[in-house]
Amino acid sequence: MLRHIPKEFTPELLRLMMEMGHGEQLLISDANFPWRTAGGEHLSIPVDSIDSLLKDILYFFPLDQANPTAALVMESAVESGAFKKYQELLSKENNFTKLETVERFDFYKHAKKATGIVITADTTKGGNILITKGVVKSDEGRV
Repeated sequence: MLRHIPKEFTPELLRLMMEMGHGEQLLISDANFPWRTAGGEHLSIPVDSIDSLLKDILYFFPLDQANPTAALVMESAVESGAFKKYQELLSKENNFTKLETVERFDFYKHAKKATGIVITADTTKGGNILITKGVVKSDEGRV
């Protein structure tokens, strides 16, 4: 065990996030997402809430500020309330204010490019979120 690491994090998730380069994408999927056809390395973290896991991931994972679609969700995330929760987290944790929505099948196309997929137990309709890693600045390396 390590200090300051969320209990939901696994060694595999930490390794995946550490090894990802800027411009690579991480998909945090709900329990119903067809992840086997999406490609990318996958790992399971059976949390019931993507938003709490996303909050913890964003503490370590800088978003690509130069990419206008560095955070992407399905349109159905708006009606389920996931969009609003994710938008608040992105603004607070990463000072990132632009969460994009796309139609379900377009989201699947984007998800096929993900470097890694975190499969959760969340069943929120459209709860999936695809985030693109940005650059870690030299003054951000230590707490």
